[in-house]
Amino acid sequence: MSDRIIRAVDNNEPLLDGEGQPISELELDRVDSAVDQGTTVAELAADQRAWRFGHVIVDEAQDLTPMQWRMVARRTRGQSMTVVGDLAQRSIGKPGHWRDHLPPSITRVSYQELTINYRAPAEVNELARAILSELAPQLQAPRSIRSVGKLPTALRVEDLSCALPNLVTETNSRLAEGTLAVIGFDLEPAPQHFSPWQAKGLEFDSVIIVEPARILEEEFGLSLLYVAVTRSTRELQIIHSRPLPPVLARVL
Repeated sequence: MSDRIIRAVDNNEPLLDGEGQPISELELDRVDSAVDQGTTVAELAADQRAWRFGHVIVDEAQDLTPMQWRMVARRTRGQSMTVVGDLAQRSIGKPGHWRDHLPPSITRVSYQELTINYRAPAEVNELARAILSELAPQLQAPRSIRSVGKLPTALRVEDLSCALPNLVTETNSRLAEGTLAVIGFDLEPAPQHFSPWQAKGLEFDSVIIVEPARILEEEFGLSLLYVAVTRSTRELQIIHSRPLPPVLARVL
């Protein structure tokens, strides 16, 4: 999409974008009236196929497909976007570089790399760094700004179905008001249980990762393991019955 906006000479003519498509102007009096009647701006926009937004913010952008990118670009006036994402957490393809994933129509880009990790403590960040070095060595690992003095732990058990509930109970009693997530696949349904897909974008005081070897069996499993490891803000525990994957065994 061109970043030019073509204005018609006749004020009665529609405003067109660089592709000749009509652009709906944001009529504030109409928006105020609609909101007064209980209609949201999103509903108002959805009712107009030609609506364009002045600026669009895209979160978790690493997982947008080419068709989704095209949809976003067509809804954005002048390609004005703020795009946020972590390529290491890309779980629909290889991490690559941002230029590999943005549509060709987006030609002007100002790139800012975030190098400070505010979520995970240094102890957990070191484990994430080891995964990142294998997953996407071209990406720079962030630096954690704090330490909690508690290293990630790995517990190997014979029977996960018996050992996992005990570990969850013990961890919950120790956390008091903190939050706990149990992350893995093939877990029994429970409020604290998440797949790596479901945990993406969330954070918890304590995380228990279940059977990392099973996570790696999924397509783009190394990215999903990276997602699971980076959810913790305080402590990380791994419980497994199968051998630890080498990427974790080298650090734990």
